Amino acid sequence: MSMLAIALTGCGSNGSDGAAGPPGAPGAPGTGVTVTPASTTALNMTITGASVSSPPVVNFTVTNENNVPVAGLVDANLRLNIAKLVPGTNGAPSNWQNYINRASSGAVQGSQERNATGYNWGTLVDHKDGTYTYTFKTDITSAAANPCPAPCTDADGKALDISYQPTLTHRISIQVTAPSGTTLPKSNAVYDFVPAGGAVTTTRDIITTAKCNECHSQLSAHGTRIETKLCVTCHNPGSWVAGTPNTPVDFKVMIHKIHRGESLPSVVGPDGVLHTPDDGTYKVNNTDFSDVVFPQDIRNCTKCHDGAVTAQGDNWETQPSTKACGSCHDDIDFSKSAPPSGTDPNGHPGGDVSTITDSSQCLFCHKTGGVAQSIAARHSLPSLLKAEAAKYVLKIVSVTNATPGLAPIVKFQITNASGTLYHIETTPAITGGSMSLIIGWDTTDMKNTTPTVGRSNAQPISISLLSSGALVAGVSNTADTYTIQSGTVIPADATGIGRAGFYARMSVDVDGDGTNDTIQAKSVVKDFIITGSSVVARRTVVDIAKCDQCHERLSLHGGARTDEPQLCVMCHNPNATDTARRPVGAPAGTLDNKKEESIDFKRMIHGIHAAGMRVNGLVVYGFFSAPATENPVDFRDVRFPGILNNCTACHTTSSYQLSGVWVSPTQSGILGSTIDHGASLTDPADDLNISPTAGACSSCHDDALSQTHMTQVGGAAFAALESTINTNLETCSICHGPGNIADVKTVHGVK
Repeated sequence: MSMLAIALTGCGSNGSDGAAGPPGAPGAPGTGVTVTPASTTALNMTITGASVSSPPVVNFTVTNENNVPVAGLVDANLRLNIAKLVPGTNGAPSNWQNYINRASSGAVQGSQERNATGYNWGTLVDHKDGTYTYTFKTDITSAAANPCPAPCTDADGKALDISYQPTLTHRISIQVTAPSGTTLPKSNAVYDFVPAGGAVTTTRDIITTAKCNECHSQLSAHGTRIETKLCVTCHNPGSWVAGTPNTPVDFKVMIHKIHRGESLPSVVGPDGVLHTPDDGTYKVNNTDFSDVVFPQDIRNCTKCHDGAVTAQGDNWETQPSTKACGSCHDDIDFSKSAPPSGTDPNGHPGGDVSTITDSSQCLFCHKTGGVAQSIAARHSLPSLLKAEAAKYVLKIVSVTNATPGLAPIVKFQITNASGTLYHIETTPAITGGSMSLIIGWDTTDMKNTTPTVGRSNAQPISISLLSSGALVAGVSNTADTYTIQSGTVIPADATGIGRAGFYARMSVDVDGDGTNDTIQAKSVVKDFIITGSSVVARRTVVDIAKCDQCHERLSLHGGARTDEPQLCVMCHNPNATDTARRPVGAPAGTLDNKKEESIDFKRMIHGIHAAGMRVNGLVVYGFFSAPATENPVDFRDVRFPGILNNCTACHTTSSYQLSGVWVSPTQSGILGSTIDHGASLTDPADDLNISPTAGACSSCHDDALSQTHMTQVGGAAFAALESTINTNLETCSICHGPGNIADVKTVHGVK
């Protein structure tokens, strides 16, 4: 406990109290030890030293979120292991090999020391000041004391070497764990050292946990393992799962295969088409990763690998290996030769070096100027597309004639990154793609009440700007500023602030393969006055930079709507459903047995990302590169990679909280989400809706108990007319508003 310095006043010689003396010098700081680790919100472990003479000995410190030392960790709270870094041979990279291993169902797997039946456990000493010493039970220096468990091979049958080699780089890792019924903050620590002495000069640092956490928020596996440097001490070639064939759980193999998931060649089958009856599987033990979708182009290797922040972060291009490359390209058997030099269609198509016996041969062809190009060049398409997209800047110059009963006039431009205007009609990259303008209203909450054609509902005015590679009739050009007038008028009931959106995709062959590639230009919006005196911007809810942490470049509907959520909400508005894309006669013939599904942005995006927790799956009929008009997009197998209740992973600051317009959303003009458009597509008055707050919350919490709570406690409405919702107001913010008893931030555990 910290001690307080107490100044005592002196006593006079006559026994009376004397005057207070001057302040004394500050006392020495106390140790500040927190006796109960469970009372902390963070445990920060640092390994301060290690030695090996027989069983390894490791010293470490533990502090809390305020950097105050923590005492009181016990045997059941810790797991430790130790591994060595084995140099690579024949072109293969180095790899970690755990000293502590166990036999498992005919295979060998890296293990840990832990205080549990069937495991070794040494001696933990708590020095009561936030420092600890642990002495391993396993004597890694003795082959007799630490035998290699049978079959003592890797997944390919190659013998493992777990002999003690003190001159190699070693790594000790520690994992905090909590016994059943208890909780502790997650914490890992790793420490590299050379037991024989001297500095660590040989390392293997390929990725950082921080890069993983851009998508995963906090990478967590096996309960409380959150640091990739810990993961690789077990997930290396020495660990595998027995089967036919054996399944390696080597990090570079397993992680690549997990992330490619449903698009692995071995999963999609010989026809290369996703979700067909001939699909294969990729499983580790009983966990099937065959439905995992990497949320961006899988060729974007630098999303995870970054040589600027890790010593070997560029190994993916400078030191390729058959194991790493074959984990994604798992339809290639490197030991066999493909035509024309061989006869096996699954062999390696390498001409004179088509039969690959080891990784030393990879760079013979896969290099700059090599017959197969460099690995970086072969994976460069994502970066080439992004660089090309930066050359096209869309701009809405003005929106005029935009009052009720008139047809708005829109001026627009496309410039390069330096601001130079393109002459659109003579720029093949632009005319070979597509361009459109949309006009909607109002920005309080988009609803677009204009009459629509066919089965669409609540959609904005849409103006296609290109037809057969040329500007459509009606577009005029004045010094490369283009003007077009809408063929549809702003309806009489439109009020407030309108919005114009401009989106496009270009078409350029960026990789020189003779085929044009889709270039995703960033979409833009511009608000304008319909009625009133000033422009009032729509609320900003999500941060596209946060979306792009996972998606790199969020682009949908054929690559034309890109990186602008404020454009998305123009079509994905509260009154809109997917009825236009559903089979005629729905719910008959639909995957979800529904007449229609809301495509309101707040409902749909929550519902997609929360697929793993929803009771009812989400199916949206749309045109996400659909081969047919009536094409279902089944989101029921979506796996959100991050912490789902971490609202700030997507939202700007506090936009997820029930504050501002969300204290009384209906009174603030926020609309309920339509779930049934009623008899009329064009009149929202007969729509059945979910009230605004419940519309967002129930898109994740879609179980019956949650709905009952929302209706009986929060005044929410489900399947109600807008007139009813406007009368029976939601009261969710009384409990769930900021600082209240069940603040959304608190109940979601948002940091």
